[in-house]
Amino acid sequence: MKQQIQSCQFDGRNYGIDIMKILSAFMVVFYHFGHRKYEFFEACNYVPNINYILQTLVAFSIPLFFMVNGALLLNKTYDNLLILKKIGKLLLIIVVWKVVCFPSWFLKTLVILYVLYPLLKKIFDNFPKILVMVILCFIIFPDLYNMIISILRFCSVESINIFGGGYKVESFPRTGFFTLYAIPLFLIGGICVKKKWKIKSWQSIILIAIGLIECLFEAVVITRTTGELFDSGNGNFPTIGAFLMAVGFFLLLYQVKIKQIKWDTESIDCSDDANIVALSQKDDSIKLFKNAHTVSELYSVWDETYEKRFSGDVIFRDDSSAYQIGVKPLRKADLKDFADNNKIVNKFEEILRHNNVSDKENAFNRLVALFICKLVDEIQKDMEEIVDFQYKVGTDTYESLQDRLQRLHKEGMEKFMKEEIFYVPDDYAENLVRQYTGQERKNMIAHLKHTLRILKFYTNNDFAFKDVHNEQLFLQNGKILVEVVQLFEKFRIIGSENLQMLGDLFEQLLSKGFKQNEGQFFTPVPITRFIWNSLPVEKILKTEEGAGLPKIIDYACGAGHFLTEGFEAVSACVKANDGLRELDRSFAENNIFGIEKDYRLARVSKISLFMHGAGEGNIIFGDGLENYPDKNIKPNTFDILVANPPYSVSAFKPHLKLKNNSFSILDTISNNGSEIETLFVERISQLLKPNAVAAVILPSSILNKENESFICARESILKNFKIRAIVLMGNKTFGATGTNTVVLFLEKYNEPPKKADLIEDSIDAVFNGCNLDGWEDKAILEQYLKKIDVSSEVYERFLSEAVDIGDIEDKYFLKYKEAFLALSKTKEKQKQKTFGKLSEKEQKKLLTKQYYQYVKKIEREKMKYFSFVYDQRTLIVAAPDDNKGQEKFLGYKWSNRKGQEGIQIIDEGGMLYDAENRMSDRTIASLIRKMFNGEEVSLDDLEEYYYYLHTKDMISFSEVYFNKAIKTTKTRLLKDDPGLTAYSLSDEKTFDITIGDRVLSEEIVSGGRVPVYSANVYEEFGRIDKENMKDYSRPSVIWGIDGDWMVNIIPAGVPFYPTDHCGVLRIKTEKILPEYMMYALQAEGEYERFSRNNRASAQRIRSLVVQAPETKIQKNIIDELKALDDKINGQNAEIEKYENSIRTKFDQIFHLEEFISDGVFSKYEGYSVEDLCIDGRGRVINQQYIENHKGPYPVYSSQTTNDGIFGSIDTFDFDGEYITWTTDGAKAGTVFYRNGKFNCTNVCGTLKAKNDKVNMRYLAYLLNRIAYKFVSRVGNNKLMNDAMKKIVVPVPKRQLQDEFADFVQSVEKSKFECIGKKEKFEIEKDTFVHKYFR
Repeated sequence: MKQQIQSCQFDGRNYGIDIMKILSAFMVVFYHFGHRKYEFFEACNYVPNINYILQTLVAFSIPLFFMVNGALLLNKTYDNLLILKKIGKLLLIIVVWKVVCFPSWFLKTLVILYVLYPLLKKIFDNFPKILVMVILCFIIFPDLYNMIISILRFCSVESINIFGGGYKVESFPRTGFFTLYAIPLFLIGGICVKKKWKIKSWQSIILIAIGLIECLFEAVVITRTTGELFDSGNGNFPTIGAFLMAVGFFLLLYQVKIKQIKWDTESIDCSDDANIVALSQKDDSIKLFKNAHTVSELYSVWDETYEKRFSGDVIFRDDSSAYQIGVKPLRKADLKDFADNNKIVNKFEEILRHNNVSDKENAFNRLVALFICKLVDEIQKDMEEIVDFQYKVGTDTYESLQDRLQRLHKEGMEKFMKEEIFYVPDDYAENLVRQYTGQERKNMIAHLKHTLRILKFYTNNDFAFKDVHNEQLFLQNGKILVEVVQLFEKFRIIGSENLQMLGDLFEQLLSKGFKQNEGQFFTPVPITRFIWNSLPVEKILKTEEGAGLPKIIDYACGAGHFLTEGFEAVSACVKANDGLRELDRSFAENNIFGIEKDYRLARVSKISLFMHGAGEGNIIFGDGLENYPDKNIKPNTFDILVANPPYSVSAFKPHLKLKNNSFSILDTISNNGSEIETLFVERISQLLKPNAVAAVILPSSILNKENESFICARESILKNFKIRAIVLMGNKTFGATGTNTVVLFLEKYNEPPKKADLIEDSIDAVFNGCNLDGWEDKAILEQYLKKIDVSSEVYERFLSEAVDIGDIEDKYFLKYKEAFLALSKTKEKQKQKTFGKLSEKEQKKLLTKQYYQYVKKIEREKMKYFSFVYDQRTLIVAAPDDNKGQEKFLGYKWSNRKGQEGIQIIDEGGMLYDAENRMSDRTIASLIRKMFNGEEVSLDDLEEYYYYLHTKDMISFSEVYFNKAIKTTKTRLLKDDPGLTAYSLSDEKTFDITIGDRVLSEEIVSGGRVPVYSANVYEEFGRIDKENMKDYSRPSVIWGIDGDWMVNIIPAGVPFYPTDHCGVLRIKTEKILPEYMMYALQAEGEYERFSRNNRASAQRIRSLVVQAPETKIQKNIIDELKALDDKINGQNAEIEKYENSIRTKFDQIFHLEEFISDGVFSKYEGYSVEDLCIDGRGRVINQQYIENHKGPYPVYSSQTTNDGIFGSIDTFDFDGEYITWTTDGAKAGTVFYRNGKFNCTNVCGTLKAKNDKVNMRYLAYLLNRIAYKFVSRVGNNKLMNDAMKKIVVPVPKRQLQDEFADFVQSVEKSKFECIGKKEKFEIEKDTFVHKYFR
């Protein structure tokens, strides 16, 4: 037997309610003794006082009595027959009660409540607002009734005529009125239990005390008013005070934790399982009970073979029979909830480990199949039925268990996924032969059964944790399957009281089953939570038509995170709006839809919904780009779309087979194209209703990539949606994928009429010269002309085609002219003989006509998209670029450490959301949520992460090539300085912008005569023996197109070869110095955040504008910057000189060159680092902690700049002489010597000397030169403690080490002075650049 001490709340019965049942029943009886209750005190002069006390003590029993009945009845469903039986019992009690002359009105009231039970149950389950109204009426009713009775008595009114009948005031018709009084009490008791309302004990006591005072006060008032002793038996209702006392007692006793001892009887079955016996015949190492003869041998078998499994209560269970003791099969009623201390995940991993199952992803897929079996089994079974999802000890074989599971899996897949699964029942062969031959044919049936048995069980199937292709492997897999089934069989999923625990359990299993560290299959939970907290769910619930529930879809649902989080978000908002309302199962069934193309993930999503209490939600195994009308996936039907769709799927188009849908973008994608994300963008507008909202994660290239399909995708966004917010996520959001992503928060335009149609009318009105007064068209045109910096007179002349092509002077239209004349079509036209035969006037007329056709088409397009966005504002949220900043922003980081792969939460929610308060208004999520209401708010503590832009300023309307690229950088305002001239880099008269040519690796030759420059423009990519440029007479400013942002200059006369990753800018005017342009372009690119993922294409460079003073001032600026560069380079040279002197001294003293290069030494004794030092690690110290604990003690992190200092705090963890090293990341293996009081983050290892064998300065320097060799470069670079400890180093005599350490100490003083000067010059340069270029 195992003793368990439990509280009354967790064993299926609430003993607090039992106590209240006894207490209220006793007090009600006592309450109805009438005058007998104080006749013993008649001789006492203090009878009234005693009566007050007695009345007050028992007054709360009536409301408590009805509350307890409501708690017991309303939270269960009873059939009518059972209710009739209860009414019959009550009527019998009423007869007995009458015989002993006690009042029975309260029992009659209870009978009426039982009669009304079906109606009250329906109100309780479905109409929470009615409950509120009923309860409010109740608050007023008792005191109003008592007041009327008191007034009638005071006025000596003995009777009153009601509906033709005369009633004495003393015997007013209480049964009917008390029913009205009892109904809300009945409902309140049910609500308290259903909602699990809890308050602190002291709050309950305050309620009781307030009620007690009110009862005493009212008793005194009534006695003084009527001149009689207060006696509720004469017609008074228990008062508000009694109600408060009842609620106080109810909540106090309902949640009181009564410790009780519960005995769970357990047994150990010492008979061998037939399957284990069969397995032992193939494996001699398996121990059996039948071969054990002592207690210790029996224990050894139980431990090693049967893993200390208990068999439950085989003697005292309610269905046990004498002389038939055995392991009882599980009934549905025996299932229990998962609990935190079950350690299910650890046990599952242990099963895989000791059975040598290495493929965890396959194991998780098998577990998903088992969950489907368990779910369908629980749904189909009644409480007292035996569940099929169990291993029936003594009767099951591995085959019978697997056959049962295969049947359940078939039924589950048909029910949940609408997918048919092939299943062969045991009697298939017999039925088949009998059906077609009408004969038994025993040998044929036996042979067919044997063949089917082999095919069914001795091959891989949905329950094969290991490869199965023969009987021995089947037995091995059967053992694993039994262990996993037994791990989960005792727990319930359907009807669990702890949905949060279920959800968390599944997330843990999910993170073990899939490669979460790659961000490969699903969106991190913190990101899904942030997105849902950012959506205006509350606004959608409060529609004009009333409280509606949103219809939600994720068209690439993966593991279902967006759907489960959406269910929780809507539930939370519903509860916040109406505390008595909860979502029922129909919400998920009618409103939650997911589509997933990966069969495994579709199953995972369905189970995930069940685990989060939304099991009725719809998961469609199919293509998110397809319509499924029969499954309610239809256009224009959804209120919220959330998704992280796939992107960059190579050559997907030939495999895309759509039956019920089509895409306009598809025609712009080649068969080899990979831009599937553009189709998912168009899909958003297809699925959503007018005014619906979307939040979609996409690669950042969707905003600016120049392929035609990407342009069409942006068109779909601009003409269908308001862009409420764009969140620029860093490359650490999805772990090792390193992809920069954006989250688009969109709101669809209201329609009909379609906004695009109205805008077409506006454009027609402008281009047809209509009168625009009184129309929005006028405001659009005025704003547009202001945006492109063209006067209305010039534009009117353009619209009327009043200016010949040769007379165009306006700079805006001159760009069109140059582009038009550069068109191959125009050049070909001018070369035609027919064109040459025309007169000059006729040629000009023809070109002018074609020019206006060309320009007006582009201008119409520009004005159209300007009309969509001209009055909109967009919130931009930008994650920091550095890793630490991103971790603070996100609240998590990614780990590749063995056993801790995946997300590591640092500060849940980070800057994105409040983990404790979904509706907090101090988070980035709140900024986005408010944007859906058109509200722009300011949060000072978050201002570094966000800004607001006019949406029209995010799109360039000034250039000829209109690709609808969406810029997210802040709007640049040119300096208002008359000494500065603005130069557009698209001006071909001033600038020549080109890109280089692709270079194949075989073209690079050693010793080639021409240097090649690629994305890294600071270093040669290699050498080549050919040229792709002819003219080197002018300097060339070169930049990297798709790497880290870099700008350099190649002097005039120096040949070079730019690749297609290198851009070249040459200046055609003497008004701009090339060196000045280099600095200006560097500053502009930094502002635009050009990077590996935000390409600095030639087109984007042409869209830039730089300002330059006269050349004299330019030269002064260049000279100043060169002087600062010289100073910085000078300090770098000094620092290098000191480092070389230390290196030279080390080599002179120790002669360890061979050890450092090859790891070989013989001159000195060798010791491992573990022999010399005690190793350790730092702790998690984030930026928020540093901000809250500022102080003098440095915190060292994985960074290597600034001596590794991350910040300073007010405490220290280390004091003395230490070595620290970077354990993770690009700088893993960088070693530092430390001395003093300091701290380390968790990505720093520490070493402290064990003895005096080694000088720590010597060891630090030596390790810094060799540690890089021991860094693991699989995935994230790592040099962990175990690897560091195993490094073997030579240890010279201590005297030599000390000599070297003294020299280093003397040199490092000068070196650190140089580092300080260098940092000062770098700050000075940055300030100078900021002044002139930013």
